[in-house]
Amino acid sequence: MREEISSRYERSLSRVRALVEMYRDKAGAGSGRRPIETADLLRAAVVFLHATLEDVLRTVLARKWPETTTREHLEEVPVQVAPDKRSVKLTLADLLMHRDKTVAALIRESIEQSLDRSNYNNVPDVKTALSKSGLDPNLVTPYAPQLAGLMSRRHQIVHRADRQDVGGRGNHVAASLDVGTVEAWIAAVDGLCGAIVASL
Repeated sequence: MREEISSRYERSLSRVRALVEMYRDKAGAGSGRRPIETADLLRAAVVFLHATLEDVLRTVLARKWPETTTREHLEEVPVQVAPDKRSVKLTLADLLMHRDKTVAALIRESIEQSLDRSNYNNVPDVKTALSKSGLDPNLVTPYAPQLAGLMSRRHQIVHRADRQDVGGRGNHVAASLDVGTVEAWIAAVDGLCGAIVASL
């Protein structure tokens, strides 16, 4: 499991870094704000970077959560009785199609279905995911400020097209984003993912 998760996140991070390099090539040398379309490469890197972190969390949760569950961690997970039906209240008819499965298998499938709809939009979400995985939630602490910035900006990009509503001379339609900030976020995600893998 450790090698699989490590190689997956490293491949994803290499794709994020490739977007940053494309930005550098297009932006060229010198100072000054780049065109919005050029900075969109950095915005794409931010979105993909956040997806990389979410993928690691989901993958670890899918493997570890069923083994380290507590009652309170499972209370919000509906039982997946059919691909199109989630239910908290079950009848024997609902369980009929699962009669050859173990309870452990049904728990695992229900967790996996729940994870398909999950997201991690702030540092407390990440801590909760680590806790549910049986890992130390304080693994996130050294990276918390950078991750908070990343997640906030990803939300701004995805839900508001990184729009900046401040008018006037010198202001642009989209908020500025510099490559140094993105690289600091990459380092934080790399650090946390490495710490997660080392803890497995």
